[in-house]
Amino acid sequence: MRSLHHVLGRIRLSTFKKFTALLPNTRKKYGEVLALASTNREKIEKLLPDDFSWAMLYELQAKELFILSLAALGFLDKLSQAARAGLDINQFLMEAAIREEENENGEFEWSGGHGGLFTEADTIATTHATQNSWRCLSIYGQYLNDLVKLVREGNDGADDAYFKAVNIDRTVLTCPTFAARLARAEYFGEKKFIFRLRKAVKGKPHDSLLLHQDLRTVLQFFHEINTISLFTLDEADLLFIKELKVYQDAGKDPARSLMRFIQRWKAEKSPAT
Repeated sequence: MRSLHHVLGRIRLSTFKKFTALLPNTRKKYGEVLALASTNREKIEKLLPDDFSWAMLYELQAKELFILSLAALGFLDKLSQAARAGLDINQFLMEAAIREEENENGEFEWSGGHGGLFTEADTIATTHATQNSWRCLSIYGQYLNDLVKLVREGNDGADDAYFKAVNIDRTVLTCPTFAARLARAEYFGEKKFIFRLRKAVKGKPHDSLLLHQDLRTVLQFFHEINTISLFTLDEADLLFIKELKVYQDAGKDPARSLMRFIQRWKAEKSPAT
């Protein structure tokens, strides 16, 4: 069997394992953040302008949203310094996430983000939009921003993308692309569209889609560094099942089952790339 170096690139396996192990806890912690915000609404409302919203951020490319979020958090300068020093950016970001998780008692110092240009409301909006886009990726295999792009372009599957996005975050209906599609459906009396929209607003992703959230997130990483097609069956088995444990080691032939999952995931990714 070949070394995994050709698919991991400059990322150390030990770092990748630690980062992947953080994913479930990261989702749990953000849920706790939202619960805390609800409990302290009166205090947080004082930070928010009357027109507070984050839906417009979904009109950006996913990469642009993530960069904006890093800027709002004040992390962009550190990232630029790492790049100038010749460090691998992915390795750097993963190590930073690991350090933050391990430093549970550490306090996050924020002073207006990059250049002091951001308000608390900006940071809340960019962070929330980023979290929702990542959640969409882990459930549907595409960033929420990519679903908005599909709707904007109006290609096959645009309406399916529309309702998936609404399942993740109902406020996406207020972004221009989604408002424009809804306006046409309303004007031309598209009863089927309106019926599906009602279901999407009231509904949520099917429970079966919650089973492989970490795997979809990890697959996206390899997709973005252009190594997803390099995996052999044995290598996928070694990395995703044995090392990262993001796919179950159960059934008659888990490795082949995993490869079928990856092939389906890749087929669903192609329309958005």
